[in-house]
Amino acid sequence: MLLIQSFVEGILLDIASWGMTDALSICEAEKESEKIQTNLIFTDNINHTRQVNKNSGDSSFYFVATNTTGSQQHIKDILISKKIVGLTKLLTDCEIGVLKELHKTRNTKTAANNLHISVRTFTNHRFNITKSWVCLRLRQRILFLNKLVLRFLR
Repeated sequence: MLLIQSFVEGILLDIASWGMTDALSICEAEKESEKIQTNLIFTDNINHTRQVNKNSGDSSFYFVATNTTGSQQHIKDILISKKIVGLTKLLTDCEIGVLKELHKTRNTKTAANNLHISVRTFTNHRFNITKSWVCLRLRQRILFLNKLVLRFLR
């Protein structure tokens, strides 16, 4: 799993999760346990340094200080160094919103009303979340969801 977090002035701006796939967009079993977290720190004072804080077997953490135009190249460099050929987005922005709202309210009807969508649409998003996460192990899903919810609810 690849987790990309973007920060501006120390504030979490965006978070995206990606699953690693082969050339045919099928989840790779051997890459399933690998976790890569990339923290993009956007700044005007460009210091193109990439620093690996932890790189143990299946986990890598990168901190990249860059501007918005240079961030894609840094991500490409990281993926190439890890020999990753394909990615598939694990959650859409709507699905992340559904997870955050469900965590806050713990009620489908209330969460759907807060997001201004129907209960059926909300339920469909929940179904799509579970369907798209088939390639991840349960432990990885729980750790990612806890991290996602804690970051956005602070």
